[in-house]
Amino acid sequence: MIEVKKYSELLEQTKDKLNAFIKGEFGHIPIVNEMEWAIPDWTIIFYENDQIATFYNIIETHIRIDNKIFKVAGINNVITPKKFRKKGYASKTLEATEDLIFDDLNCEMGVLLCADNLIPFYEKLNWYKVDCPVYFEQSTGEKLWKANTMLLSKKEKMNPQRIKLKGLPW
Repeated sequence: MIEVKKYSELLEQTKDKLNAFIKGEFGHIPIVNEMEWAIPDWTIIFYENDQIATFYNIIETHIRIDNKIFKVAGINNVITPKKFRKKGYASKTLEATEDLIFDDLNCEMGVLLCADNLIPFYEKLNWYKVDCPVYFEQSTGEKLWKANTMLLSKKEKMNPQRIKLKGLPW
């Protein structure tokens, strides 16, 4: 069962559980601990037997690609707990919620800040890597994202020269 819920409406117990998964998966990565991150607007959870089998968050925001502003769904913390891996749950959940991104939320594209080893996984789901500078905000000023950025679009692939996230990264 897939549950789509506003992040602000999640039970504190559920948020605590998700945050424990996030800390276990990404807590050892220096950039994760050094950055200020956006608070999600939506959480998508796939349950198996009332247990969280995979989840991810969406940040509804705007970005500037070259000289144009786009409404986007920033995807973050796609996590499948270890005991549920290799069953295709993350792929199924991401595919099943594409209509949410494009139709329900009226976003023009999905945006993902991604580790090198995950690029092949997302490429299988029609995401594509862009090779351009990506800037984002921190309380100390504008910063350059030094890892990968991937896009998902129903239209043709873009080849941007510059991307500027409006606000904190996700």
